Amino acid sequence: MFGIGKKLAEEATQQAESTAQAAVNTVGQTVQQVVEQAKDAGQKALDEVYKVAETSEKAVKDVANQATSWGKGFGQ
Repeated sequence: MFGIGKKLAEEATQQAESTAQAAVNTVGQTVQQVVEQAKDAGQKALDEVYKVAETSEKAVKDVANQATSWGKGFGQ
């Protein structure tokens, strides 16, 4: 009689371990997906920052060139 109880306990333990492992795997996959999404979002944000910086740099150069042209126009 104790053999049946021991067998049931072993099966229950194995099932609990399998369920726990599946839960850990699912959490691991979810965390990995979140990390990938965060990396993608961060890269997109950096790309936007670089675009703004390039646009700003071009605008500054354009203003400097325009100021130089105006200066030449006024005889400076």
